[in-house]
Amino acid sequence: MTKSMLSAVALGMLSIGLTTGAAGQNGAGNGAANPASNGVSSAAQPIGAQVTARATAVIAAPMAGQLVEFPAADGDSVKEDQVLVRFNCSQQDAMLARAKAELTKRQDLLKTQQALKALNAYSKADFATAQNDVGVATADVAVAQTAVENCVIKAPFSGRVAATSVRNFQFVQAGAPLLDVVDDRDLELEFIVPSLWLVWLKPGAAARLHVSETRQDYDAKITRISGKVDAASQTIKIYGRIEGDTGNLLPGMSGTAQFAGASR
Repeated sequence: MTKSMLSAVALGMLSIGLTTGAAGQNGAGNGAANPASNGVSSAAQPIGAQVTARATAVIAAPMAGQLVEFPAADGDSVKEDQVLVRFNCSQQDAMLARAKAELTKRQDLLKTQQALKALNAYSKADFATAQNDVGVATADVAVAQTAVENCVIKAPFSGRVAATSVRNFQFVQAGAPLLDVVDDRDLELEFIVPSLWLVWLKPGAAARLHVSETRQDYDAKITRISGKVDAASQTIKIYGRIEGDTGNLLPGMSGTAQFAGASR
């Protein structure tokens, strides 16, 4: 092959490469302009949804001691202010009785100082000390009373027991988790959606929810939107409420949702 023929072939290949590169750039540009790439038209596809309880509480031990009453079991219904846990409180009761007795003694001494003051036969220092002693004794009673109150744990709200971590008559340390309580009547939904959906997805938007566990559909509405977009995934969490009866739903159930504004 002559030198002139090689040059002609090289020029032809270069021309083909430039044409292909331009076509590729045009294709990329068309893809960027495609509405499907901005996440709006993809809203027609169902997204994952999870049922959660608005009120949940991990009940922990406020003190170290032995449990003498722990009737709760996983799945039990509880009422607000129902006793969930009771500790052996013998030592705390004794300390409260002692603190009250000390307060009574200090109050009697103050009364004596007040009587002497009325007769103008008192010492200002002794009178001030008696007053301060009553204040200290009053504070000691309050501390002891708090310790006694910590012997009993009541349900913070009505709901159901979702988990238990201990058993009756067990000795636990302060801060140890005892049980979980969830309000199964006040449920909400959580979704994670593309942040670009914020163009049209607002609080009040309607959604149709399908729950896998019940195999039923429910109407729902968006109630609030998280205050932060996840920069890495360009997604945002939104929340909703189910309209109508939720008696057969439990926290943790999941499904899919479609939004009424998905065609925008």
